[in-house]
Amino acid sequence: MTSGFRGRLPTLWHGRGVARRIMRRLTANRRTLVIADSSIRVLEPPARLVDVVEVDPSSLDVRTLVEIAAHVAIRRPEVVLAVGGGTVLDAAKLAALSLLPERILDFAVERASREALTFLPDVPPPVDIVAVPTTIGTSSETNGVGILTNDQGHRLVIGRALVPRHALLDPENLSTLPAASVREGALEAFLRLAGASTSPRRSARARADAVAIARAILEAGDQQVDSSDTRLRLARLSAATQRTAALRGHDRYAPRHWYVANEVAFVLGARKMAATAAVIAVVWQRVCGGDSRWGDRVSLERFWSDVASSSSLPGHPALGIAELIERWAIAPPPTPAESDLERIAVATMRAWGAGRPMLAGLGPQDFRDVLRASAWSDRSGAADGGPRPVRGGDTHEP
Repeated sequence: MTSGFRGRLPTLWHGRGVARRIMRRLTANRRTLVIADSSIRVLEPPARLVDVVEVDPSSLDVRTLVEIAAHVAIRRPEVVLAVGGGTVLDAAKLAALSLLPERILDFAVERASREALTFLPDVPPPVDIVAVPTTIGTSSETNGVGILTNDQGHRLVIGRALVPRHALLDPENLSTLPAASVREGALEAFLRLAGASTSPRRSARARADAVAIARAILEAGDQQVDSSDTRLRLARLSAATQRTAALRGHDRYAPRHWYVANEVAFVLGARKMAATAAVIAVVWQRVCGGDSRWGDRVSLERFWSDVASSSSLPGHPALGIAELIERWAIAPPPTPAESDLERIAVATMRAWGAGRPMLAGLGPQDFRDVLRASAWSDRSGAADGGPRPVRGGDTHEP
């Protein structure tokens, strides 16, 4: 079992050179298995290395995950060192479940074949996971969430068994990220806060933390993101979304744009934040128009007013987020074919609607309307007169 685990947050280490130095300390005299993005050179082999599993994140699905888990189960390491972006870190966290005696990984895989959201039994992590992120924004290094991709889609798995023991944020590991990737990560962290802030059931502390972190993300994202200091700051702010009260509230399903964007990304094979860039402004239009099925208007407008007051963004949330996406050059996918729009609408309903609390009260026609009005990159205007589409920006692989 993980040493001294009491359900606490991961220990966060940050600074230039910290990954190499702390990794050496945390793996000293301990059997260590490395799970790393195949395109990344691991810092240096741990002293008691038992195996290295290289992962191609672009092809990482449930079948690959089960293969990785088999390596973990056979080697039975004391430490799993995970190096990569959110996809690789998620895979390492999920694969480590194979060390639990209760066959929890089998439970997660089987349930994810039927349901889009799986809550794990409440057990501590079976091994110390040391997460070394090479991207910004997912916060996988500090949360108890994993994305499992199967034939049905990208599926959420949640539980404290997935929480890493240590997170190592080092600008040296973020230095090769394209600027577009950095800003996509900043947007992901920002929208995590904004999505939670569409719920009215939030404490004053949660609101204050969310606003403070969101303001700091906007400020950093508007700077020269080629700077190692700015990249480290954004990585720390992304981690802070999970390590403060910012996401706390009684409505765990508040970021309702995420569910639609998740299905857009899967059906179109698009990056997560590209898909989000397409739908977010239209969803916020619904919220600000008083459709409480998507979120609480007063709460979103209050959050945006507090955040936008320190920036040059428009005061209306939907217009403001559209302008931010354009400013940061985050391009959504082109307009999908009508058949793909229908697939996305049906998949969203099947996975997250149909009486489930995530998108309660919403039906396929609601999703069709949002998708048809979304800001696709080749559109000259939204179908319902909403915010203009986003244009420009580099594309990159996840």
